[in-house]
Formats: sequence, structure tokens, C-alpha cells
Amino acid sequence: MRYRSLKTLTQPTVEPVSLAEAKAHCRIDTDTDNAYVAALVRAAREYCEAYCDETFVHTQYVMSLDSFPTEIELPRPPMATDAAYTAVTVTYTLENQSTATLATNQYRVDRDSVPGVLRTLYNGSWPSHLLDYNAVRVTWWGGKSADGSGVEQRIRNAILWLVGYWYERRMAADGISMSEIPFGVKALLDSAKWGAYR
Repeated sequence: MRYRSLKTLTQPTVEPVSLAEAKAHCRIDTDTDNAYVAALVRAAREYCEAYCDETFVHTQYVMSLDSFPTEIELPRPPMATDAAYTAVTVTYTLENQSTATLATNQYRVDRDSVPGVLRTLYNGSWPSHLLDYNAVRVTWWGGKSADGSGVEQRIRNAILWLVGYWYERRMAADGISMSEIPFGVKALLDSAKWGAYR
């Protein structure tokens, strides 16, 4: 399945690694660089999420499609399972160019699949719609937990290692090894990717 666009509607409200944890890891005793370290934590989390093609902390996405595929596969797994973050909305453009919302009892949500999948009812079908760019939009929440507690320790360590690496070097690559990302970070993330055995 190919989607035309994937956008973030709601960013996480917390990070899987706290500012205090990052400062302790970097041996920082003052508050002078708090904003910088916090920015590094977010950048490290975003890098790790992109590398793993996952969502660590609850984030709301909207995906646009030109038409209904057989199954709607939702990228950046896993789908959120916390009760406050389970809403899924499917909208589509009708022939008269108005927008309709598909009732939630008209499709099935498979949160156990990785990535999550929306399927039609048994012997059902998706509704007819205007065949045009971005005619179908799906909104949902992804992420392991709302507070970051669901993120595995190896991923948290990878984030901390990245923060420490970037804080010490403050440049695109290490002048000695010419490495942009430490090997250990990628090794940890490779072991945690959703396509790998866990």
C-alpha cells in the first residue's frame, strides 16, 4: 500500500528519557544547557523512531490515500492501546466533493498486527468515493505508552548515547572516526526494530 502523505497531528507530551536522566548521563551539574540538552533528547528520540520506523511515545498521525486499498496498513507502529488513545477516524470524499466519516462499526481495527491494519467487515467492502488525490484520510494514535514507560531499556540507552555523543561533539561527525552515529547506537536499535525477533 502506498500513502500520499503521512503527517503528525499531535506530538508526544513527554520524552522516554527525562532531562534529569540525560544530564546525569552526560555528567552535567548545572542548568545552563537545559534547553540544549532537552532539544538533543527530542532529536535523539526522533532519530531512533525514524531508524526503527516506530513510534515510542503516543503520537497522533493522519495519512492520506488516493483510494481505499484492500487493507489499510498504518505506518509507524505500534498502534496505541491505552483507552484514551484508541480513536481511529476514517474520512473520505464523496462524488459531490463533500466529506463523509466512516462509522467505526463499518470496519475492523487490528491492533495486534505490526503495523496495525484496518480491514473491511467480513464480506463487506469500503464505500465508494471520488477518485482523486487525498480522497481518503485516516487518523490514529501510535506509540508504546503515553508517559514513555513502555519504551525498552535498550532504546532508552540508545537515546542517552546519542545525547551524550552530540553533547560532547556538537558537530555532524566525529573528526577522528568520521562517524556520524556511534556503532553501538545502531546495534541497539537493530536489535529493537519491530521486524526483528525480540
